[in-house]
Amino acid sequence: MAEARSLKDIKLDNAYKFGAGRYIQEQGALEQAGAEALRLAKKALVIAGPRGLAACEGRVEKSLEEAGVEYILKVYSGQNTYEKAKEHAALAQENNCGLIIGIGGGRIMDQAKATAHFAGDLPVLEIPTSIATCAAYAPLSVMYTEEGASLGSLRYDHEVNAILVDMDVIRKEPSRYVASGILDGMAKFIEIQNGRSEIILEEVGIPLFSAFTLAKMAFEIYQKEALKAWRDVEEGSLTRELEDITFLNIAGCGVISGISKGFGQTALGHETYELVRTFFTKEAASYLHGEIVAVGDILQLAFNGHPEQIPAFRNFLQTMKMPMNFTDLGIDPESPKMEELFQNLFHSPFMEPTPENEKKLREAIQYLM
Repeated sequence: MAEARSLKDIKLDNAYKFGAGRYIQEQGALEQAGAEALRLAKKALVIAGPRGLAACEGRVEKSLEEAGVEYILKVYSGQNTYEKAKEHAALAQENNCGLIIGIGGGRIMDQAKATAHFAGDLPVLEIPTSIATCAAYAPLSVMYTEEGASLGSLRYDHEVNAILVDMDVIRKEPSRYVASGILDGMAKFIEIQNGRSEIILEEVGIPLFSAFTLAKMAFEIYQKEALKAWRDVEEGSLTRELEDITFLNIAGCGVISGISKGFGQTALGHETYELVRTFFTKEAASYLHGEIVAVGDILQLAFNGHPEQIPAFRNFLQTMKMPMNFTDLGIDPESPKMEELFQNLFHSPFMEPTPENEKKLREAIQYLM
Protein backbone atom coordinates (compact mmCIF):
# COMPACT_ATOMS: atom_id res chain seq x y z
CA MET A 1 0.00 0.00 0.00
CA ALA A 2 1.20 3.49 -0.80
CA GLU A 3 2.25 5.61 2.16
CA ALA A 4 0.48 8.90 2.74
CA ARG A 5 2.36 11.88 1.30
CA SER A 6 1.64 15.16 3.00
CA LEU A 7 1.93 18.65 1.56
CA LYS A 8 4.35 19.28 4.42
CA ASP A 9 6.71 16.72 2.85
CA ILE A 10 6.90 18.69 -0.40
CA LYS A 11 9.42 21.52 -0.43
CA LEU A 12 7.88 24.54 -2.13
CA ASP A 13 9.47 27.92 -2.81
CA ASN A 14 7.78 30.66 -0.76
CA ALA A 15 8.26 33.15 -3.59
CA TYR A 16 5.49 33.78 -6.09
CA LYS A 17 6.62 33.49 -9.73
CA PHE A 18 3.88 34.98 -11.87
CA GLY A 19 5.14 34.06 -15.31
CA ALA A 20 7.62 35.32 -17.87
CA GLY A 21 9.87 38.34 -17.99
CA ARG A 22 8.49 39.13 -21.47
CA TYR A 23 5.54 37.57 -23.31
CA ILE A 24 4.86 38.31 -26.99
CA GLN A 25 1.89 36.75 -28.81
CA GLU A 26 1.16 37.94 -32.34
CA GLN A 27 1.54 37.18 -36.02
CA GLY A 28 5.16 37.49 -37.11
CA ALA A 29 6.54 36.97 -33.60
CA LEU A 30 9.29 34.67 -34.88
CA GLU A 31 10.91 37.61 -36.66
CA GLN A 32 11.60 39.06 -33.22
CA ALA A 33 13.57 36.01 -32.04
CA GLY A 34 16.95 37.58 -32.80
CA ALA A 35 16.19 40.83 -30.98
CA GLU A 36 14.79 38.98 -27.96
CA ALA A 37 17.78 36.66 -27.84
CA LEU A 38 20.24 39.55 -28.09
CA ARG A 39 18.72 41.09 -24.95
CA LEU A 40 20.02 38.06 -23.10
CA ALA A 41 23.20 36.82 -24.78
CA LYS A 42 25.25 36.84 -27.98
CA LYS A 43 25.45 33.06 -28.30
CA ALA A 44 22.73 30.49 -27.73
CA LEU A 45 22.11 26.77 -27.64
CA VAL A 46 18.89 26.14 -29.56
CA ILE A 47 17.06 22.93 -28.59
CA ALA A 48 14.27 22.13 -31.04
CA GLY A 49 11.80 19.37 -31.64
CA PRO A 50 11.80 18.21 -35.27
CA ARG A 51 8.13 19.08 -35.86
CA GLY A 52 8.43 22.41 -34.06
CA LEU A 53 11.52 23.39 -36.02
CA ALA A 54 9.83 22.47 -39.30
CA ALA A 55 6.76 24.51 -38.34
CA CYS A 56 8.95 27.62 -37.97
CA GLU A 57 10.21 27.22 -41.56
CA GLY A 58 13.69 28.61 -40.87
CA ARG A 59 12.38 31.94 -39.59
CA VAL A 60 14.02 31.65 -36.13
CA GLU A 61 17.44 30.83 -37.56
CA LYS A 62 17.17 33.72 -40.03
CA SER A 63 16.19 36.16 -37.28
CA LEU A 64 19.08 35.06 -35.05
CA GLU A 65 21.56 35.43 -37.89
CA GLU A 66 20.27 38.88 -38.84
CA ALA A 67 20.64 40.00 -35.21
CA GLY A 68 24.20 38.68 -35.05
CA VAL A 69 23.40 35.99 -32.48
CA GLU A 70 25.59 32.90 -32.81
CA TYR A 71 23.85 29.62 -32.14
CA ILE A 72 24.28 25.87 -31.96
CA LEU A 73 21.22 23.91 -33.06
CA LYS A 74 20.34 20.57 -31.48
CA VAL A 75 17.27 18.75 -32.80
CA TYR A 76 15.85 16.43 -30.15
CA SER A 77 12.80 14.17 -30.32
CA GLY A 78 13.10 12.16 -27.09
CA GLN A 79 11.66 12.45 -23.60
CA ASN A 80 12.57 15.26 -21.23
CA THR A 81 15.09 13.37 -19.11
CA TYR A 82 17.66 14.45 -16.55
CA GLU A 83 20.38 12.71 -18.56
CA LYS A 84 19.65 14.61 -21.77
CA ALA A 85 19.28 17.93 -19.95
CA LYS A 86 22.72 17.49 -18.37
CA GLU A 87 24.17 16.48 -21.74
CA HIS A 88 22.73 19.58 -23.39
CA ALA A 89 23.93 21.71 -20.47
CA ALA A 90 27.49 20.43 -20.90
CA LEU A 91 27.31 21.29 -24.60
CA ALA A 92 26.19 24.83 -23.77
CA GLN A 93 28.98 25.29 -21.24
CA GLU A 94 31.68 23.85 -23.52
CA ASN A 95 30.69 26.30 -26.26
CA ASN A 96 30.26 29.35 -24.01
CA CYS A 97 26.58 29.71 -24.76
CA GLY A 98 24.89 32.34 -22.61
CA LEU A 99 21.29 31.51 -23.51
CA ILE A 100 19.07 28.48 -24.05
CA ILE A 101 16.32 28.72 -26.68
CA GLY A 102 13.59 26.09 -26.84
CA ILE A 103 11.50 25.57 -30.00
CA GLY A 104 8.68 23.04 -29.96
CA GLY A 105 6.06 21.48 -27.73
CA GLY A 106 5.88 20.95 -23.99
CA ARG A 107 8.71 18.43 -23.75
CA ILE A 108 11.11 20.80 -25.50
CA MET A 109 9.95 23.74 -23.38
CA ASP A 110 10.72 21.71 -20.27
CA GLN A 111 14.00 20.41 -21.69
CA ALA A 112 15.16 23.97 -22.42
CA LYS A 113 14.44 25.05 -18.83
CA ALA A 114 16.14 21.96 -17.37
CA THR A 115 19.16 22.47 -19.61
CA ALA A 116 19.46 26.10 -18.54
CA HIS A 117 19.23 25.01 -14.90
CA PHE A 118 22.06 22.48 -15.16
CA ALA A 119 24.16 24.89 -17.22
CA GLY A 120 24.26 27.34 -14.31
CA ASP A 121 20.83 28.97 -14.48
CA LEU A 122 21.27 30.50 -17.92
CA PRO A 123 18.45 32.69 -19.27
CA VAL A 124 15.73 30.98 -21.30
CA LEU A 125 13.84 32.09 -24.41
CA GLU A 126 10.88 29.79 -25.14
CA ILE A 127 9.26 29.57 -28.59
CA PRO A 128 6.27 27.23 -28.25
CA THR A 129 4.90 25.83 -31.49
CA SER A 130 1.97 24.21 -29.70
CA ILE A 131 -0.60 25.40 -27.15
CA ALA A 132 -1.15 21.89 -25.73
CA THR A 133 0.22 22.98 -22.31
CA CYS A 134 1.46 26.04 -20.43
CA ALA A 135 4.95 24.49 -20.23
CA ALA A 136 6.58 27.53 -21.86
CA TYR A 137 5.37 29.70 -18.99
CA ALA A 138 5.66 27.49 -15.91
CA PRO A 139 8.79 27.78 -13.71
CA LEU A 140 9.22 24.02 -13.60
CA SER A 141 10.00 21.04 -15.83
CA VAL A 142 8.08 17.78 -15.74
CA MET A 143 10.77 15.09 -15.93
CA TYR A 144 10.53 11.57 -17.36
CA THR A 145 12.48 8.37 -17.84
CA GLU A 146 13.57 7.49 -21.37
CA GLU A 147 10.56 5.15 -21.53
CA GLY A 148 8.15 7.98 -20.62
CA ALA A 149 7.41 7.22 -16.97
CA SER A 150 6.90 10.32 -14.85
CA LEU A 151 9.63 11.40 -12.41
CA GLY A 152 7.76 14.39 -11.00
CA SER A 153 8.72 18.03 -11.44
CA LEU A 154 12.01 19.91 -11.28
CA ARG A 155 11.08 23.32 -9.86
CA TYR A 156 13.03 26.54 -10.35
CA ASP A 157 13.41 29.65 -8.19
CA HIS A 158 12.97 32.02 -11.14
CA GLU A 159 10.75 32.62 -14.15
CA VAL A 160 11.62 32.15 -17.82
CA ASN A 161 13.01 35.28 -19.43
CA ALA A 162 10.93 35.55 -22.60
CA ILE A 163 8.28 33.75 -24.64
CA LEU A 164 7.46 34.24 -28.33
CA VAL A 165 4.15 32.85 -29.61
CA ASP A 166 3.66 33.24 -33.36
CA MET A 167 0.00 32.89 -34.28
CA ASP A 168 0.89 31.99 -37.88
CA VAL A 169 2.48 28.85 -36.43
CA ILE A 170 -0.26 28.10 -33.90
CA ARG A 171 -3.11 28.25 -36.42
CA LYS A 172 -1.40 25.48 -38.42
CA GLU A 173 -0.83 23.04 -35.55
CA PRO A 174 -2.95 19.86 -35.20
CA SER A 175 -6.32 20.63 -33.64
CA ARG A 176 -5.81 17.73 -31.24
CA TYR A 177 -3.03 19.72 -29.53
CA VAL A 178 -5.32 22.71 -29.17
CA ALA A 179 -7.97 20.48 -27.56
CA SER A 180 -5.38 19.07 -25.14
CA GLY A 181 -4.37 22.58 -24.08
CA ILE A 182 -7.99 23.61 -23.62
CA LEU A 183 -8.59 20.64 -21.33
CA ASP A 184 -5.42 21.32 -19.34
CA GLY A 185 -6.59 24.92 -18.92
CA MET A 186 -10.10 23.95 -17.84
CA ALA A 187 -8.57 21.58 -15.29
CA LYS A 188 -7.33 24.48 -13.17
CA PHE A 189 -10.88 25.49 -12.20
CA ILE A 190 -11.96 21.89 -11.57
CA GLU A 191 -8.91 20.91 -9.52
CA ILE A 192 -8.58 24.02 -7.36
CA GLN A 193 -11.92 22.98 -5.87
CA ASN A 194 -10.43 19.62 -4.83
CA GLY A 195 -12.95 18.00 -2.48
CA ARG A 196 -15.02 21.19 -2.11
CA SER A 197 -18.35 22.05 -3.67
CA GLU A 198 -17.32 25.73 -3.59
CA ILE A 199 -14.34 27.96 -2.74
CA ILE A 200 -14.76 30.47 0.08
CA LEU A 201 -12.23 33.25 0.62
CA GLU A 202 -12.17 32.89 4.41
CA GLU A 203 -11.34 29.18 4.10
CA VAL A 204 -8.50 29.32 1.58
CA GLY A 205 -6.94 32.81 1.79
CA ILE A 206 -6.55 35.48 -0.84
CA PRO A 207 -3.78 33.90 -3.01
CA LEU A 208 -5.65 30.67 -3.76
CA PHE A 209 -8.94 32.55 -4.00
CA SER A 210 -7.34 34.84 -6.60
CA ALA A 211 -6.14 31.81 -8.56
CA PHE A 212 -9.62 30.29 -8.31
CA THR A 213 -11.25 33.51 -9.52
CA LEU A 214 -8.97 33.68 -12.56
CA ALA A 215 -9.49 29.96 -13.22
CA LYS A 216 -13.27 30.43 -13.05
CA MET A 217 -13.08 33.32 -15.51
CA ALA A 218 -10.92 31.22 -17.85
CA PHE A 219 -13.28 28.24 -17.53
CA GLU A 220 -16.24 30.37 -18.55
CA ILE A 221 -14.37 31.66 -21.62
CA TYR A 222 -13.36 28.11 -22.52
CA GLN A 223 -17.02 27.10 -22.35
CA LYS A 224 -17.92 29.97 -24.67
CA GLU A 225 -15.04 30.02 -27.15
CA ALA A 226 -13.05 26.77 -27.01
CA LEU A 227 -14.99 24.75 -29.57
CA LYS A 228 -14.90 27.65 -32.02
CA ALA A 229 -11.11 27.98 -31.60
CA TRP A 230 -10.67 24.22 -32.00
CA ARG A 231 -12.65 24.25 -35.25
CA ASP A 232 -10.77 27.33 -36.45
CA VAL A 233 -7.48 25.45 -36.18
CA GLU A 234 -8.96 22.51 -38.07
CA GLU A 235 -9.64 25.01 -40.85
CA GLY A 236 -6.30 26.82 -40.45
CA SER A 237 -8.06 30.09 -39.61
CA LEU A 238 -6.75 32.78 -37.28
CA THR A 239 -9.62 34.28 -35.30
CA ARG A 240 -10.15 36.27 -32.11
CA GLU A 241 -11.31 33.09 -30.39
CA LEU A 242 -8.06 31.31 -31.25
CA GLU A 243 -6.08 34.33 -30.02
CA ASP A 244 -8.05 34.21 -26.75
CA ILE A 245 -7.62 30.47 -26.23
CA THR A 246 -3.91 30.65 -27.05
CA PHE A 247 -3.43 33.35 -24.42
CA LEU A 248 -5.41 31.36 -21.83
CA ASN A 249 -3.63 28.07 -22.59
CA ILE A 250 -0.14 29.54 -22.18
CA ALA A 251 -0.14 32.83 -20.26
CA GLY A 252 -3.47 32.57 -18.42
CA CYS A 253 -2.76 29.11 -17.08
CA GLY A 254 0.81 30.14 -16.30
CA VAL A 255 -0.34 33.07 -14.16
CA ILE A 256 -2.88 30.88 -12.34
CA SER A 257 -0.11 28.39 -11.58
CA GLY A 258 2.17 31.19 -10.40
CA ILE A 259 -0.39 32.63 -8.01
CA SER A 260 -0.91 29.18 -6.49
CA LYS A 261 2.88 28.58 -6.38
CA GLY A 262 2.67 25.85 -9.00
CA PHE A 263 0.83 23.44 -6.75
CA GLY A 264 -2.56 24.59 -5.46
CA GLN A 265 -4.09 24.66 -8.94
CA THR A 266 -3.57 20.92 -9.51
CA ALA A 267 -5.03 17.96 -7.65
CA LEU A 268 -6.55 14.61 -8.59
CA GLY A 269 -6.75 15.24 -12.33
CA HIS A 270 -3.03 15.95 -12.65
CA GLU A 271 -2.18 13.26 -10.10
CA THR A 272 -4.11 10.79 -12.28
CA TYR A 273 -1.92 11.91 -15.17
CA GLU A 274 1.28 11.29 -13.16
CA LEU A 275 0.09 7.83 -12.06
CA VAL A 276 -1.08 6.80 -15.52
CA ARG A 277 2.35 7.73 -16.87
CA THR A 278 3.93 5.72 -14.03
CA PHE A 279 1.81 2.54 -13.95
CA PHE A 280 0.58 2.43 -17.56
CA THR A 281 3.53 3.99 -19.37
CA LYS A 282 3.29 1.93 -22.56
CA GLU A 283 -0.50 1.82 -22.73
CA ALA A 284 -0.90 5.61 -22.55
CA ALA A 285 2.28 6.59 -24.39
CA SER A 286 0.45 8.03 -27.39
CA TYR A 287 -1.87 10.27 -25.36
CA LEU A 288 -1.21 13.92 -24.62
CA HIS A 289 -0.94 15.57 -21.22
CA GLY A 290 -4.29 17.35 -21.37
CA GLU A 291 -6.08 14.27 -22.67
CA ILE A 292 -5.06 12.20 -19.63
CA VAL A 293 -5.66 15.10 -17.22
CA ALA A 294 -9.20 15.49 -18.58
CA VAL A 295 -9.97 11.84 -17.84
CA GLY A 296 -8.72 12.42 -14.29
CA ASP A 297 -10.88 15.51 -14.01
CA ILE A 298 -14.02 13.43 -14.50
CA LEU A 299 -12.96 11.69 -11.29
CA GLN A 300 -12.21 15.10 -9.77
CA LEU A 301 -15.71 16.41 -10.54
CA ALA A 302 -17.24 13.41 -8.81
CA PHE A 303 -14.92 13.77 -5.80
CA ASN A 304 -15.80 17.47 -5.57
CA GLY A 305 -19.44 16.48 -5.13
CA HIS A 306 -20.49 17.57 -8.63
CA PRO A 307 -21.31 14.36 -10.55
CA GLU A 308 -24.15 16.25 -12.23
CA GLN A 309 -21.51 18.21 -14.18
CA ILE A 310 -19.93 15.08 -15.67
CA PRO A 311 -22.39 14.47 -18.59
CA ALA A 312 -21.83 17.97 -20.00
CA PHE A 313 -18.06 17.63 -19.58
CA ARG A 314 -18.12 14.26 -21.34
CA ASN A 315 -20.11 15.77 -24.19
CA PHE A 316 -17.47 18.49 -24.48
CA LEU A 317 -14.72 15.83 -24.64
CA GLN A 318 -16.64 13.79 -27.18
CA THR A 319 -17.11 16.78 -29.47
CA MET A 320 -13.33 17.26 -29.65
CA LYS A 321 -12.74 13.49 -30.03
CA MET A 322 -11.00 13.23 -26.67
CA PRO A 323 -10.73 10.13 -24.39
CA MET A 324 -13.29 9.88 -21.57
CA ASN A 325 -12.21 6.86 -19.46
CA PHE A 326 -9.39 4.39 -18.80
CA THR A 327 -10.42 2.17 -21.70
CA ASP A 328 -10.16 5.10 -24.10
CA LEU A 329 -6.56 5.55 -22.90
CA GLY A 330 -5.74 1.92 -23.74
CA ILE A 331 -5.86 0.87 -20.08
CA ASP A 332 -7.63 -2.28 -18.89
CA PRO A 333 -9.88 -1.26 -15.95
CA GLU A 334 -9.48 -4.79 -14.56
CA SER A 335 -5.67 -4.56 -14.45
CA PRO A 336 -4.18 -5.46 -11.03
CA LYS A 337 -2.19 -2.22 -11.30
CA MET A 338 -5.44 -0.29 -10.99
CA GLU A 339 -5.49 -0.81 -7.22
CA GLU A 340 -1.94 0.59 -7.02
CA LEU A 341 -3.11 3.64 -8.92
CA PHE A 342 -6.05 4.03 -6.56
CA GLN A 343 -3.92 3.70 -3.43
CA ASN A 344 -1.47 6.31 -4.70
CA LEU A 345 -4.35 8.68 -5.45
CA PHE A 346 -5.78 8.07 -2.00
CA HIS A 347 -2.44 8.65 -0.27
CA SER A 348 -1.46 11.61 -2.46
CA PRO A 349 -0.74 15.08 -1.01
CA PHE A 350 -4.15 16.17 -2.31
CA MET A 351 -6.19 14.08 0.07
CA GLU A 352 -6.52 13.36 3.76
CA PRO A 353 -6.55 9.54 3.93
CA THR A 354 -9.77 9.13 5.93
CA PRO A 355 -12.37 6.33 5.55
CA GLU A 356 -14.84 8.92 4.29
CA ASN A 357 -12.46 10.11 1.56
CA GLU A 358 -11.63 6.53 0.59
CA LYS A 359 -15.32 5.85 0.05
CA LYS A 360 -15.73 9.07 -1.95
CA LEU A 361 -12.70 8.28 -4.09
CA ARG A 362 -13.80 4.70 -4.82
CA GLU A 363 -17.18 6.02 -5.91
CA ALA A 364 -15.54 8.74 -8.02
CA ILE A 365 -13.14 6.40 -9.83
CA GLN A 366 -16.06 4.29 -11.03
CA TYR A 367 -16.84 7.09 -13.49
CA LEU A 368 -13.64 6.14 -15.32
CA MET A 369 -14.26 2.40 -15.53
